[in-house]
Amino acid sequence: MPLGYNATWDYITGRAGRVRTDEVALLRALDILETSREARLAETTAFALRRTAEKRDRRTVSAAEHHYRHGWRWPGPDAHEAMHQTVQALWARHERLPFPEVPSVDKADLAVLDSVVAGCVWTYLRRGGSLHPDHRGILRNCLADLRAVRLGHPRSFHEAFTYFLRLHKMAELVAHDALPLVRRAWRGDAERIADVFLAARGQMTYLPRLHTDEETRAWIAGVVVARHEVWVAERHGRIAGFAALDGQWLEHLYVAPDAQGHGLGAALLSQAKKARPHLLDLHVFQRNTGARRFYERYGFTPMALGDGGGNEEHLPDAHYRWQAADEPRREPPSPKRPPPAA
Repeated sequence: MPLGYNATWDYITGRAGRVRTDEVALLRALDILETSREARLAETTAFALRRTAEKRDRRTVSAAEHHYRHGWRWPGPDAHEAMHQTVQALWARHERLPFPEVPSVDKADLAVLDSVVAGCVWTYLRRGGSLHPDHRGILRNCLADLRAVRLGHPRSFHEAFTYFLRLHKMAELVAHDALPLVRRAWRGDAERIADVFLAARGQMTYLPRLHTDEETRAWIAGVVVARHEVWVAERHGRIAGFAALDGQWLEHLYVAPDAQGHGLGAALLSQAKKARPHLLDLHVFQRNTGARRFYERYGFTPMALGDGGGNEEHLPDAHYRWQAADEPRREPPSPKRPPPAA
């Protein structure tokens, strides 16, 4: 019941048809459920393997990942359709309700929270199931506030309890549909990271092909994942982007072509800044104008242009730097450079 009992039933029967009287519809409903269940089991198996390795290094699961793994979310290839339709159904009931009676001491804060979350959900629905870029950070913050709402036992403020539970559910479904989970990578992620790298680089038609796919996969597993601090972005249970850090350098940041435009790059870049809160350097190919605009939009400043002598592709690149506002300005490092980030 990944969407809750009633919502899961409504989604399956809405797609499959009259399951109580039509055998074909019943079999179709079972296929829908089994596909999602298989995806969930695959996720669970991969998570268990990763946690076994992480425990040796005393790594814990972040709060964000805990909510992602155990919250309202439909696993599988039809994840977007399931969560979008469920939010539509919940919103149709929710928007007709007046603001409920709540403790007077919390009324102003809860009214603001209600208004902001409702605005995010309404815009998501108006955009056909696409969260507005300006709402990504807002929704994350509101979810934390919704999880902190305490109205006592449901009997104390029954209508308010039900009202904010539904609001919380809609916000979480929108977040799990539209926002990525960013987490540390482990060696078991190497194959999927290589898939993302090869697909993203395949779109950069100006790059010379210097290595076979097999060589690239071996390098990802043996060098990038093994020796760098790597973060991955999951979307709908699947790794769709990654960032690799080495010291103060962001050496790589790639998002799979079919996942671009959904905030994964911004989420990975935000995590890189958290991991390196004072200074972050990177190189990008000069011809990659989209990536250059992206980095500039998020506060990176061009420091120098190179002739390509520092990268194996021998293509002109640009050095960019992000520096925290309270940090003293530093001179660019020596000409020896890692490969461009993108």
